[in-house]
Amino acid sequence: MKESYLSELEEYRVGPENDDIQKFVEDVAKRIEDEFTRYEEYHPAILGRNSGEKLYRLLVKEKPDIVVETGVCNGFSTSVILKALNDNQRGKLFSVDLPANIDELEDKERSGAVIPPGKRPGWAVPEELRDRWTLKEGNSYYELPKIFENLSHNIDLFLHDSGHSYETMMFEFSIAWYHLMKEGFLLSDNIDFSDAFSDFVEAKKVIPYKIGSLGLIQKKER
Repeated sequence: MKESYLSELEEYRVGPENDDIQKFVEDVAKRIEDEFTRYEEYHPAILGRNSGEKLYRLLVKEKPDIVVETGVCNGFSTSVILKALNDNQRGKLFSVDLPANIDELEDKERSGAVIPPGKRPGWAVPEELRDRWTLKEGNSYYELPKIFENLSHNIDLFLHDSGHSYETMMFEFSIAWYHLMKEGFLLSDNIDFSDAFSDFVEAKKVIPYKIGSLGLIQKKER
């Protein structure tokens, strides 16, 4: 595992600072964190305020038409993406999530991405932003191919934030890359969990960057 890989990456330049998105990100994060105060043994699985702001600014700068993400959980990054698409007045988001509700867990020691009892994936997403969103619940190995098959053209941006095993990350990177537009972006959270991101970068011979805690690569013409 290349534990220092993220810190070695150059920061990708995104759009200018935006006070409005800072407040939006803070509000969504606080809503999720407040819900988890009664479940202190579990982590709210928030991407991070800084990363959320930078993701928003990238999306506003690039104005994608089709975004695909895996790993919705409570809906922090989903909210940020949908906020950007709404502000752009264009674009659709297709999400895949395999939910793990706290009250349904057999392994009560699990500390990863979980959803509070009685909630569904993306419960924190503001209602007024949901018109541009399609959510598929299930394993990305099954649901991602279906999404790509049903799209009329390739995607502009992909965000991986589901299971972070080497195998899952490589599967998602590979299928997303195949369906990614030229000049499109592939982003991944937790790139230090395995060598998947660095191995994929090496195989595709692209330059890796970071925005906040996310790894980023762009599909350049050869």
